[in-house]
Amino acid sequence: MDRPIKKKKWPLSRLVFISVACAIIIFLAYQVLTRAGKTRLKVDPSRMTISEVEYAEFLEYYPFDGTVVPETSVYLDIEQGGRVEEIFIEGGQPIQKGDLILRFSNDNLLRTSINTENSLLENLDRLRNTQLQLAQNKLARKETLLSLNYDILKLEKQYERFEVLKKDDIVISDEQYETVKDQLKYLKDKRELLKERIRQEDVLSEKQLEHANKSIERLNMSLELLNKTVESLDVRAPISGHLSSINAEIGQTIGPGQRIGQIDILDSFKIRAGVEQYYISKVAVGTKGKFSLDGESYEVEVKKIYPEVINDQFIVDLTFIGKPPEGIKRGQTLTIELSFSESEERLMIKKGGFYQETSGRWVYLISEDGKSAYRQDIRLGRQNPRHVEILEGLKKGDWVITSGYDTFKEADILIFKEPIDLTQ
Repeated sequence: MDRPIKKKKWPLSRLVFISVACAIIIFLAYQVLTRAGKTRLKVDPSRMTISEVEYAEFLEYYPFDGTVVPETSVYLDIEQGGRVEEIFIEGGQPIQKGDLILRFSNDNLLRTSINTENSLLENLDRLRNTQLQLAQNKLARKETLLSLNYDILKLEKQYERFEVLKKDDIVISDEQYETVKDQLKYLKDKRELLKERIRQEDVLSEKQLEHANKSIERLNMSLELLNKTVESLDVRAPISGHLSSINAEIGQTIGPGQRIGQIDILDSFKIRAGVEQYYISKVAVGTKGKFSLDGESYEVEVKKIYPEVINDQFIVDLTFIGKPPEGIKRGQTLTIELSFSESEERLMIKKGGFYQETSGRWVYLISEDGKSAYRQDIRLGRQNPRHVEILEGLKKGDWVITSGYDTFKEADILIFKEPIDLTQ
């Protein structure tokens, strides 16, 4: 038996058409809603600098200006100071060790020196008298012991004679015999007591003598130091070299500790430079660098780091690796490139004014059609004066506005008056 076929109300083709239409409507609605709250700004692209994100060899380095200075310098710091009476050698002259450079006068220092010297000499005399008295007392004790030994010797001989007489039945009084015997025993006991006394007094005397000798030694050192203090009024060259300058004038009063010049040895040089404190954790002793001079490249390395940070910079000393340039002069300025890593291929972009505006947190990424640019969050890594490493947010082939963003007022989307040709 035949049954009638019922016609479907919604054919498959119609359902697909309706689904696609709904998806397009939802997408357009989403675009309208998401862009409705974003700020836009129309800009002239001819006033911008754009750069392409690329993979290339990246080297983290920092260029800075260094000054050539002598490798060995000795500063002339005034010890006591006073009034400048005479200047014997002017700055800029060669000088030999021991040469007299200038002379001070200091009346207060001289008076203090005289009074101190008198006091030291008085103490020295007392200590030497103590030494003499101790020596005399020791001799007196030895003399007393010597006399006592002599008395004992005489009694021993007399006692021996009495004993012989007694054995030979020669009559001697018992009183005489006992008296000599008792006297001998008394003197021997006295001698033992004297020896113990001498031993104890010798120990005490040695301690007193040792203390006196040390005190005399300290006083002599004080006298020497006092003499050197007075002699410091004559400023002499501590080494042979080149007297760079003298910051002193006749009649000028200069206080203790003030620096009036320096002496340089000009047979070897180093480079001294200030490095931004951003790199303080990257710079270490042995960090390598290079510079160019007269078409030649030379290598250097960090020899010393001064930890003090002044005006956002810290100071480093660099020495030459190998032979330094010929004819290099003190005070000459050299541009050093200090390397912090090995060269390696990294995703990077040219450095520009955008970095100062955004601190490297976001950029304006140009759309593929070149008609606009929008904000894109990024994460940057290492940098050098020309490029900055990209860690997240961009890919190879992207184009970014790298000039300054100060005129864009942090707009979300930039609309270009004329499209940018990204194929050039």
